[in-house]
Amino acid sequence: MLPDRPSADRLQHPGVSVNILYLDSSTEACTAGVLAGDRVVTDFEIAPRGHAEKLLPMAEGLLEQAQIDFADLDLIGFGRGPGSFTGVRIATAMAQGIAIARDLPMVGISSLACLAAGAFRRLEESGENTRDVEVRVAIDARMGEIYRAAYRLGELDGLITVVEEAVTEPTFPVAQGSRVVACGTGFGRYPALGGGSEVIRVEPEALPHARDALALIRKLPESERIAADEAVPSYLRDKVAGR
Repeated sequence: MLPDRPSADRLQHPGVSVNILYLDSSTEACTAGVLAGDRVVTDFEIAPRGHAEKLLPMAEGLLEQAQIDFADLDLIGFGRGPGSFTGVRIATAMAQGIAIARDLPMVGISSLACLAAGAFRRLEESGENTRDVEVRVAIDARMGEIYRAAYRLGELDGLITVVEEAVTEPTFPVAQGSRVVACGTGFGRYPALGGGSEVIRVEPEALPHARDALALIRKLPESERIAADEAVPSYLRDKVAGR
């Protein structure tokens, strides 16, 4: 059971630590994370059919690890999609329920942007220069299509969108003078999509992780926060087959 609403909104006081809960089930992965001050704890599990049963217990366990409770939260993040229609709805509804019960603001994170953030993180961890890299993200959308976008790193390591989110046939515009990282299940479904001399790395099994979503949330301006009743999934298309 969720506690009563907070007595104060710490988001209004600069310099005060902000506690964030993030939930995502937009793909085969079920992932959640808690940012408590400077401490980040996350969980990740491949569970194509178990999102509804796993996500809230996962969140409760992370809050316990972070030594905070629902009453201590200041912001609720959620994976807004695109991805599995059912999975996107589960995470959105669950995050929205917590935010409404606690009277908290929310922020939605694109599953495509989250994947790109993870690709850049892994590239940096390997010692690669990321400044001339374009990360192309593709999630298998079935029906012969992909959810796609592409990003570069901007100032302060924020993501700059160079190919807007869309559902398309499995193609990408030609990258201009860039090294390319190909990331996401769309490249597993359509291997030729990750071909080309400009491609330096292909990550066809990559899935969104709460660690990367929380890193994105930390960089967002307050203007990106929304009221709980404004939280909506991003499907990118209306048709669905076996989702």
